[in-house]
Amino acid sequence: MAFDRECLKNCAATLAASGVFIGTSSWKYPGWRGQLYDSARYEWRGKFATARFEKNCLAEYAGVFKTVCVDAAYYAFPSVQYLEGLALQTPPDFNSGSRSPTKLR
Repeated sequence: MAFDRECLKNCAATLAASGVFIGTSSWKYPGWRGQLYDSARYEWRGKFATARFEKNCLAEYAGVFKTVCVDAAYYAFPSVQYLEGLALQTPPDFNSGSRSPTKLR
């Protein structure tokens, strides 16, 4: 079965307009290249650039889904700078959630 990125994008937008937000537990899945992510966008000198992907893929993810879980918060609560960097990559109507750190102080 072929992956229909545009259909998913439209369905997610329709649901979000009704207050129902669908997303995933993270956004950094290289296995989604060629489906959710445009592989060519993350190539450098003919090879997949992992650092480029990890730095920029949230913006492309947010072009389809309207929410994500910031899984990094499970290990330690992210810094304000990290969260601000994520916010700069997403549109104003994007929502995020997080898991609680393993140890709360």
